[in-house]
Amino acid sequence: MNRREYIKNTALALGLGVSGVAFSEIFIACAKDAKLSWKPVFLSANQAATIAEIAETILPKTKTPGAKELGVPQFIDKMVNDTMDAAGKEKFTKDLEAFDEVCKDKYGKNFVELEPAKREAYLLELEKDNPRSGMNLWGINLEPDAPKPTFYKTVKSLTLFGFYTSESIGKNVLVYDPVPGEYIACMPLNGQNAWNE
Repeated sequence: MNRREYIKNTALALGLGVSGVAFSEIFIACAKDAKLSWKPVFLSANQAATIAEIAETILPKTKTPGAKELGVPQFIDKMVNDTMDAAGKEKFTKDLEAFDEVCKDKYGKNFVELEPAKREAYLLELEKDNPRSGMNLWGINLEPDAPKPTFYKTVKSLTLFGFYTSESIGKNVLVYDPVPGEYIACMPLNGQNAWNE
């Protein structure tokens, strides 16, 4: 083999070796981030995917749209970003990581990788194990000595809040009566009780 062919073959082998490492690194990097159809404001792609699956497990699609279809994960991401201070955001992300770690210890997989039945079982267990959090009204804590809400309870309350305040649920599922509404002086009653008893 002459020198020119040797250099050419060495460069080719080196190029394949380097490109193989580069391609494998690209595939690993792609596997690290979850694919989302939306761009999170605060959460990472993997965190947003976990929140989306938690919300969808709490409110799956039935006759009514599910949490993902209504954009509840995007709502949660925006609420955490817009309403929590720096300490609250840090606690939220640490609690989310801990939530996934406990899931991995228990089932050997992240929450996103679990089958729907195991996701539901995990959340039901958290529902049962977590103590009742204190009552509050408009952000005012009415029971100062009551336990603080856990991560799961926080995500559940944000999920329900996002679901029930969505336009689709407000108009198509709940009784939609905008206030102030139309004044009807002599409204006919069709078997129901009077409105002002």
